[in-house]
Amino acid sequence: MTTSTNEELANPEISTAEECGTIEHHPIVIVGGGIGGLVLALCLDQVYNHPGEEGDNSLADDDDKGDDDDGCPKTPPPPATTASGPPRKYRLPIHVYESASAYGDNAGGAIGLYSNGLRVLRDLSAAHPEVPDLLSDVRDAGCDYLYRRWMRHDGTEVAVAREDELLPDVENDDDNDDDENEADDGRRYSGESEAADRRSRGGSFRGLRKSFVNLIGVPKNDRASGISTASSSSNMVETELLSLGIRRWKYQRVLYDACLAAGIRIHFGKRLQTAMSMPPGSGDGTEDNDARTMLHFKDGSRITTSLLVGADGINSKARNYVTNPTKMDAGHDEQQHSTAQEGYVPEYTGVTCLMGCANVPRAQRGICFPSSATTMCHACYYPTRVPREDGGDGDPGEDCYEQVFQIYFPSPVERPDTWRTLTEEEAREECGELARRLREDGWDEQFLTALESPTLTGVLRVGLRSREGLDRWHVGGGDISGGEGSDDAAEVLGRAVLLGDAAHPPVPYIGQGAMMAMEDAGTLAKLLGHFCPITAIEQQRQQQDDHNASSTTIIRPNFAQFSNAMSVYESLRVPRTKAILGSSVQLGKTQQKRAESKLYNAWREMSIKAQVWAYGTLPVMRPGAAFDYGVAVEEALLAEG
Repeated sequence: MTTSTNEELANPEISTAEECGTIEHHPIVIVGGGIGGLVLALCLDQVYNHPGEEGDNSLADDDDKGDDDDGCPKTPPPPATTASGPPRKYRLPIHVYESASAYGDNAGGAIGLYSNGLRVLRDLSAAHPEVPDLLSDVRDAGCDYLYRRWMRHDGTEVAVAREDELLPDVENDDDNDDDENEADDGRRYSGESEAADRRSRGGSFRGLRKSFVNLIGVPKNDRASGISTASSSSNMVETELLSLGIRRWKYQRVLYDACLAAGIRIHFGKRLQTAMSMPPGSGDGTEDNDARTMLHFKDGSRITTSLLVGADGINSKARNYVTNPTKMDAGHDEQQHSTAQEGYVPEYTGVTCLMGCANVPRAQRGICFPSSATTMCHACYYPTRVPREDGGDGDPGEDCYEQVFQIYFPSPVERPDTWRTLTEEEAREECGELARRLREDGWDEQFLTALESPTLTGVLRVGLRSREGLDRWHVGGGDISGGEGSDDAAEVLGRAVLLGDAAHPPVPYIGQGAMMAMEDAGTLAKLLGHFCPITAIEQQRQQQDDHNASSTTIIRPNFAQFSNAMSVYESLRVPRTKAILGSSVQLGKTQQKRAESKLYNAWREMSIKAQVWAYGTLPVMRPGAAFDYGVAVEEALLAEG
C-alpha cells in the first residue's frame, strides 16, 4: 500500500473548474473526507471498478476520442485491474471533497473500532486488489482492548468482561467438543482478570445450560442454537474482528493511504456551503438529459454531480439540501439560502467532554469506565498502543504505550467559544488542575497519571451536541430518459444521499458512531452497485465553430433504479441506527446517574455485576458489535426478489 508523505498531505494535487474553462462534473461526489466518507470511497471503488471475475465495465472502444463531459480534453482513466481477469479500459472516478486543508498528525481524539465496522474493512481487504492489507494496517495502528472494565473512581473493580464476548460465534467443522474448543478460545489472555478468563464464553447462564445439555446427553447436532451467543454452538471467534482503540488521525491516515493506492481523488480545502438542484437542460454545456446538483464551496469554486453523498458530519450542509432541496432558477437568492443554512445548528446536550492522550501504560489492560459520585462525572480510558510481543528483550519505554482519556462533565451553560483543541500550555494547566481536583475527591492514581504526564497531547474540550436522526436520507430519483422506473422531468431533483453523522448524529457512550457510518458506507455501496450499475452514454458535443461535432463517452452509474436502491438503504439503516444510537443515549444517562446518586450507583453496580456474570458482558453492547451488514444486504435483496 502507498504510504502518504507530509508533502502529499499538505499539498494535494487538485484540479479546478477554472482550468477547464467550465464547471467540473463528476458522476459521484462524496462531501466529507472523514471516516465514513473515505470508507465509502473505497467501497464504491471496489464495487464499481473491481467487482470480481463476473464484472466487466469495458464499455468504450479503443478509438474513443474527444472531450470529457466536463469540457476538458479527454484523458483515458488508468485501467482498473482486478485480482483475476484482464484490466478494464475505463473506471468510474470517485471524488472526495474534504473541508480540511490536510490530514495532520495528532488531530482529533480517538475512537473504538468494533467488529461490525471492522467487517467492512475485512471485506474490502478480501475484494479490493489495491488494498489487501487494509484491515491488518488498521489493526497495526491501534491496540486490542482484550478486556472491558467497569470501575469506581477509587480504583475498585465492579466487573470485568472479556472483549471477545462482543463477537458472535462462527461455524466450526471441527469434531472436537465444546470444552476442547473453549480451551483454545482466547486463553490468549494474560490472566490479568482471572474471573473473566474462567467464566464460560457467553456467561454463566450459557455455561449452566451447556452443562445441563451435556448432563442429559443431548447429541451435539441436536443442541439448540440458543446455547450459543450467536447461531452456532461452536466457541470459535474471528479474532481479526476483536475491538480495538485507535487514534482518529492514525485511522484516517490508513484510510487515506488506501484511497491513494486505489486512485481515489481527495480534494482538500473544500468546505461545502450550498447544494442546489439543476433542472435538465440547464445550460451546463452538456446534452445530458439528467438533473444534477450544483455544489458551491466556501473558496468560491463550484462543481456539479449526478449523485451527492453527504458524509460531512453533524453540521452537514448536504443534510440541509436533503431536508429542504432548493432548485436553481433566475430569481434564486443564493446568499439568502446560504445564511439560512448557517443558522441551523444541533442542540447542546448539557455535557462537556475533555479528552486527550499520553504515553503512559494502563494499570490493567482494557477499556475502562470509572464513575464518581463525589466529582459527579464519569470517564472512559483505553489503550491505543502497547509494546508488541515480538518487540525484543528489555523493559519497553513509555513511548511504547499510549492511553486515551475522555472525561464527561455535566455543564448546563453552553460555551461553544471554549470548545476547541487546547494549546500545550492550556492543556497542561487545565489537565493538571483537573488532576488535583480529582485526587482530592479520592480518584485512584491510575486515572490521574495521563492527566499529569509530560507527554500529554491532542487535548481538546468539546460540548456534546445531538440532532434527531432522519427518517428519509435521500432526495431525487432515477433518470428522466423515459425508461422504466424513471421520473417525470418536472419532479426531478438533483440526487443526494446521507450517511454517518449527517444522517444520525450520535452521542459517544456506546462507541458505535463511527461504526454506524462504516455500516452505512458498506451498505450504500453494495446497493448502488446492485441497482445502479455502470453504463456508457454517447453524447454529441457541438464545437464552437458550429461545423464539427465530437462524440464523448460518459461513464457513470445508471440511476434509473436509484429510488429502489434508496428504499432498501433506508429500510435497512434507519431502524438500525435509531435502535443502536438510542441505546447509546440511554447508556450515557445511566453513567451520569451513577455519578449523581450513590443509591442509584449501588443498584447499578449490582446490575452490572449480575449481567456480566450471567451473559459475559452487558447485553446492550452486543446488538451493535454482532451485526453483519453484508448479510443484512443479501437478505434484503432476496426479499426484493
